[in-house]
Amino acid sequence: MNNDYVDSKQRKFWIVKRLLEQEHLSYQQLSEDYYVSRSSIANDISYIKDLFSKEDLALTFDNSGTFFKGSEVQIQKILKRIVLNLLNNGQSTELFIEEELMEKVSKGLYHALNEKQIEIPESYIQNIIVSIVLIIQRAKEDHHIHLEGTNQYGQFFLEFDKYPLVYGLLNELEEQNIYSFSQEEIQYLTYLIVGSGLRFFMKEDAIPFTFRGKVRFLIQKISEGLQMDLTQDSRLEEDLVVHLYQLILRLEAQSSVVNPLIDEIKQTYPALYGVVWFGLADFCKPYQIALSDDEVGFVSIHFQAALERIKKMHKILFVCPNGIGTSSFVSAKIRRILPDVNSIETVSTSKLEGMDLSDVDFIISTVEIAAAEKPVVRISPMVTVKDMKCIMNQYIDLIIAREQNTLPKLEVASETKEFIARNIIFQNFSSKKAALNFLIDQQSFSDKDLQDKFKQSVWEREGLQSTYLDNGFAIPHGSPEFVEKTTISILILDKPINWGNQKVDIIVLLMIKEEDVRKVEPVMELVMQGIEDKNWFISKMMEVKK
Repeated sequence: MNNDYVDSKQRKFWIVKRLLEQEHLSYQQLSEDYYVSRSSIANDISYIKDLFSKEDLALTFDNSGTFFKGSEVQIQKILKRIVLNLLNNGQSTELFIEEELMEKVSKGLYHALNEKQIEIPESYIQNIIVSIVLIIQRAKEDHHIHLEGTNQYGQFFLEFDKYPLVYGLLNELEEQNIYSFSQEEIQYLTYLIVGSGLRFFMKEDAIPFTFRGKVRFLIQKISEGLQMDLTQDSRLEEDLVVHLYQLILRLEAQSSVVNPLIDEIKQTYPALYGVVWFGLADFCKPYQIALSDDEVGFVSIHFQAALERIKKMHKILFVCPNGIGTSSFVSAKIRRILPDVNSIETVSTSKLEGMDLSDVDFIISTVEIAAAEKPVVRISPMVTVKDMKCIMNQYIDLIIAREQNTLPKLEVASETKEFIARNIIFQNFSSKKAALNFLIDQQSFSDKDLQDKFKQSVWEREGLQSTYLDNGFAIPHGSPEFVEKTTISILILDKPINWGNQKVDIIVLLMIKEEDVRKVEPVMELVMQGIEDKNWFISKMMEVKK
């Protein structure tokens, strides 16, 4: 490699590549190698640390410099995240993967899927292709993956004879002399492929009933947190049963997916994302699995889709003086282009006067209406193409207006202020342990044993998965069974402390009783707003503090 020609945007990727090749790199060495300042290298390393943290991995430092000490599976997780991000942004991936190999694997896998009539979502196919390419490419360099441990779900799938079916897909690549897979590699890819196309590989009624029950409980808890009943949405349940089951299988392969919409999801639906994140933390605890932001984002999309299904319009009022025949004709046309409308009520012009229009979204009329309280779309009795476009435009404007009205506003609700005001603390601690123990010791417990149990449950959760959220925020929480009084404490530090593989300076301790889950939503919305604008959050906490 000639370092003279390394573009500044590409430099960080070259450094990642060298770290994954087990090099120990000092800032001074990198500065000399790439002819840039140490501060430029520091920025590159900061980016790389953030990249690794998305997979809950960290760089290591010693006297020889910075290096990465991890398994082959972890190395391939990082490589896959980089490659998928580059592909999603339309950028070249040649630094990390052989493009000719990528094309061969892609053609071979698509041919096998079409031949066996297997349908897998396009985004997951890309994930599978990149995984296969990395396995082949790294194996040629004598880097082989080794799975560590199995769980009940991986074994469950293998009992359903999916292993030979996946082998049949991979055999297409072997027959083209692209690569001969080892048994361990086939097992790894079985978890990944079946976990990406569960609807084809397995009948949904074969999923354990107990798992379905846990998904229903998750929906109930998130419904309580959102203060919106989603428990009757059968589509949400079916989609989540499949999605969460295949998610567990993907994690069995120590694999992950990249969600290209994750930043947009957090910004557009901050409260929803926060409540789903909180609910999934409890859901995943028995399975000893840790979820990435990407996975939480995908689950959030399912819940947002369910919320959209219950956000239907109230009513459209159709004003027509031309008789029942015309009104029925027009109503049928409207229903055809606006299938989600709850009701279309037909009234005469005389009846319109003095009518309560509070639950009406807009009015469609074949006659002129003066001084109407609601928006009016004037159409002809024959409902032309132009008329239909006007109706659709009004419908779209209404939806956009509603979305804008529901965007989070940077203000702390009065109820939330009262809830957190006495538990906002500005102080410094040198470690995660000291900060967490301090926060828990500040709370009221009827006896020391209960406090110890709650503290233990907090640390158990931290051991399973870091409660770091983003931008220096951590949301530790323990088991509700040890909580006597719902309390939320916020600790703001002058200097950040280590929180696993991240740095944290704002800690929000959640002590939530089962029956008070609804109180999570406004707090999570506040936290997500704080992640977007930390200075705003700190100033608001200073205002609210009593």
